[in-house]
Amino acid sequence: MSAQEPQGPGEFVPPPPPAPPASAVPPVQAAAPAPYGAPAPAPGYPPQGSQTPAYPAPGYPAPGYPAAGYPGAGYATPGYPGPGYPAAVPPRGLLPWVLGFLILLPIPFFGGLASGIAMAVSGGSSWRVGGPARENARSALNWGLTYLMVSTLLLVMHFVLLFVLTAEAPSSDFYPLGIPITIYFALSIVHLVLVIMGTVRTTSGKVIRVPFAIPFVRA
Repeated sequence: MSAQEPQGPGEFVPPPPPAPPASAVPPVQAAAPAPYGAPAPAPGYPPQGSQTPAYPAPGYPAPGYPAAGYPGAGYATPGYPGPGYPAAVPPRGLLPWVLGFLILLPIPFFGGLASGIAMAVSGGSSWRVGGPARENARSALNWGLTYLMVSTLLLVMHFVLLFVLTAEAPSSDFYPLGIPITIYFALSIVHLVLVIMGTVRTTSGKVIRVPFAIPFVRA
């Protein structure tokens, strides 16, 4: 017998059970499928296109604010000067006088001649510089040429006297044969003293003049 057919008298038919209430949870919208070739998002990370809150990474200051304890960009650290370079030292004409120490070479007569030549050549090349270097180089040039010329003349005189005075018989006396050599050694001592003085004065930036030098080059 179907439920549609009428029942006989005295038979009780129970009502049908009520329908379950509708759920209050909205239906979940399925995520749009990823485009072809795009990698699937990793679990635990939001899919591409979603925006995350703009919070700074832990351990780093927010953009626009310097970190605590460190000066901001563009500001020098107080108490420490910035990197720099020492000021350039102007030319002083020191090299010609330093080359005068070649007289100390342990070679007889050669050290003195080499010293005079080196001072004259170096002084001539440094003489074109202005300032105190020009005057110091000019003094070294004039004294180097003076010492070279006088010492060469004394050595020539010594060998001439040696040849003349010992041509017939050897001479046992030092004088007059040793007069040129004595003057040469005295002149070499004066030369060494002038070289020391010139080196000291030019190192301190002062000017040295040798008034008794032959003025081959004038100021």
